[in-house]
Amino acid sequence: MKDYPYLSTAVARVLIRKREEARLSKRRTADDAQIERVYLIHLERGERRPTLNAIFHLCDALHVTPLEFLKEVMDEMEKLKAEEMKKPSDEESMKQQDETWKW
Repeated sequence: MKDYPYLSTAVARVLIRKREEARLSKRRTADDAQIERVYLIHLERGERRPTLNAIFHLCDALHVTPLEFLKEVMDEMEKLKAEEMKKPSDEESMKQQDETWKW
């Protein structure tokens, strides 16, 4: 199955933000969520996709509802999409660089 656009990055950003807001270490979060710390590290790097079960356990550990967490993930996905739309294409970027170096 193809990855859903921006999902892993959005989950990673929200997970980090929520963990830091709760002032929890990765070790404590992983222990409270009953997951391996390495798995949490991979999630926070956007390298793994969490299962629904993991999301619910993480939400318990972070003291947020799954609905609140997923709402923030969806909001973050919208931000990422908007950022992507603002980026100039490679071709536009090359033109801008050429314009800069013209005498």
